Amino acid sequence: MADFPDKRKIRQVFRNVQKHRHIEKLIRRFSSNKDDIRVTALNAADLSSCRTVLELGCAFGAFTEALKGRLHPEAFITGIDIIAEYGPFFREACARAGYPGRFSPAGVASIRKLPSRSCDLVLCSYALYFFVDMIPQIARLLKKDGLFITITHDEGNMQELIHLTRTTLKEHGLLADNRLLPVESILRQFSAANGRERLEPYFSDIRALEFPNTLVFQPWEIYFFVDYYQFKSPFFLLDTGADKHRIVQTLLHKLQDMGAGRKVISMCKDDAIFICRLPLSPEGPS
Repeated sequence: MADFPDKRKIRQVFRNVQKHRHIEKLIRRFSSNKDDIRVTALNAADLSSCRTVLELGCAFGAFTEALKGRLHPEAFITGIDIIAEYGPFFREACARAGYPGRFSPAGVASIRKLPSRSCDLVLCSYALYFFVDMIPQIARLLKKDGLFITITHDEGNMQELIHLTRTTLKEHGLLADNRLLPVESILRQFSAANGRERLEPYFSDIRALEFPNTLVFQPWEIYFFVDYYQFKSPFFLLDTGADKHRIVQTLLHKLQDMGAGRKVISMCKDDAIFICRLPLSPEGPS
């Protein structure tokens, strides 16, 4: 099994904030599902009484920005991440949402120091698989009528790229049959397939929503697909030895070749939403 990426490696992927924002815009542009998944998630709950809000793994605050007009007028939002470069962007997102806020680069583990039953709403999009062990703490922080809303990937997400990467690495003797790519290890931590199982010990009421989606590229748009893969590639190739064998360029050439003779190039981008109520966690740190 591949080693799960540590904080240093995660920082390496995401600290280029502008690149991260570019990739998010790319995903929206080429998605077959034109709904905003964060808006879909927030539409499923009444947040009008929420005052104390926490976004975990907040990045540049896309989830926070979608809160505009949904919270109590006196709401305050805190964003937590491990990448300090996101700070100014998150504060700008709070301003666009119309609520005061603060950013902390202390990392999600810092919530252990926060008082129990102190949050009305906790949000987390595409990050919980990096700190699934903090679910008990999230439940502890929530008030009895509080909400936890999290967005994650379906287990089939990016399978086309996973298959291409696995096949190429095996061709070069860099991946054993029983070894997972880092991205596979990440998906197995928290996905649509096991999310409810992970959450059930800590919440009495869990609602799951499917968000079917496909990234669709025309042959002449293959370079955008390549751009997407380049951004994601560390989670496919970390600790595989690919950097020593020019595998990255080999993979990029294969992606480009996919555009030849095809009408469209598509990739699974199915995701899932979990809306959790009635936290069960006992008082005090776990």
